[in-house]
Amino acid sequence: MDEEQKKIELPEAILLLLYIVPLDIVGLILVFAGLDDFFILDIFTFPVTQFYFRMKGIKCTYDLVASTLEVIPYVGSLPIKTAGVAITIWMANHPKTVAPVTKATQLAKGSPGALREKTIQAVNA
Repeated sequence: MDEEQKKIELPEAILLLLYIVPLDIVGLILVFAGLDDFFILDIFTFPVTQFYFRMKGIKCTYDLVASTLEVIPYVGSLPIKTAGVAITIWMANHPKTVAPVTKATQLAKGSPGALREKTIQAVNA
């Protein structure tokens, strides 16, 4: 893929992950120490990533789901935010990967009979 087609360049992705990964590590350390961050780390990460992705014009559904999962106690200590940001960056830079997922979702929304017929047509094509 050409560099001009990427929405998030490598240095931008590295800087964003250099901000998110240490905060996820702090969350893990706090849980292993028997403490909780009481959503303080979420307050530091959620607005930054959402503002950045929206400023770049990127659909940030995966990051929003990861931020929502971070609110669940003890589940939020897992590096979900790092995974959500990484997936969002990947999907923004590889739009051809998103197309099959979107098509499968649209097919699944139809009736089971229509889904089967469309699947057979896709296989025979």
